[in-house]
Amino acid sequence: MKNASRTLLYIVLGLLSLVFIVPLAFALLSSFKENTEIFQAPLHLPVIWHAENYTRAWSTGHFSTYFLNTTVITVATMVLTAALTLFGCYILAKFPFKLNAFLFVFFIAGLMVPGQLVIIPLASVFGFFKLQNNYLMLILLITAFNIPMSTLILTGFIKSVPDEMEESAIIDGCRPVRFVLEILLPLCAPALASVSIFNFLSAWNNLLFPLVFIGKESLKTISIGLLSFTGIYSYDYGGQMAGIMIAVIVPIIAYILLQEKVEKGLTGGAIKG
Repeated sequence: MKNASRTLLYIVLGLLSLVFIVPLAFALLSSFKENTEIFQAPLHLPVIWHAENYTRAWSTGHFSTYFLNTTVITVATMVLTAALTLFGCYILAKFPFKLNAFLFVFFIAGLMVPGQLVIIPLASVFGFFKLQNNYLMLILLITAFNIPMSTLILTGFIKSVPDEMEESAIIDGCRPVRFVLEILLPLCAPALASVSIFNFLSAWNNLLFPLVFIGKESLKTISIGLLSFTGIYSYDYGGQMAGIMIAVIVPIIAYILLQEKVEKGLTGGAIKG
């Protein structure tokens, strides 16, 4: 019975894998093909590998600029979110006070607020204070929407850290900030990897906020660039697929490299608790 259940599970997981792998394989192969070959043999290897599709997307489509802009926003968002939530979750997890539970629920409630719900008031505020085309405000905005998920994961993980460890550090003269940076930070590496990959994907793939608040061509992100490239070069399917691969290859590599840490971070708190 167990073998049959396991076999059924593997079959279901295999089918689910195909749902994600086939479109990715189609995009990858199509990014090296001409238009006619894409439709005639969608999943076959290219007869002639047209690497110029990537050159056209990178230079003509300005993906080099979009890629750099997105990298700056994403890295800044990840670092800022990790720093804020690490210290904030340490307080929520280890310092009992009257508003502790309220603040935790307050931060977690942000998970129920989609960006589309607040885009109109945000646009009004940004317009009133002339904050369009401002990377700092965009980074702070994306960070604010990343904090709830990061708080949920990190608070549970930090609660699983034994109090005796902190007490021993305090006896040895370790102040809270030093304890967080030198002891808690290494212990929270799996949880930080988990929240960082989620924050990475959130910032890298964010289309709504850059689309509304970034108008300058030189400041656009890769998601807007891909949208613009698809509109301008609507019949260049090979170039479009190359642009898609440029946009998705970094998140894929990041997740592959951090996969084990992500799984440990999501389950570590539950296992230790």
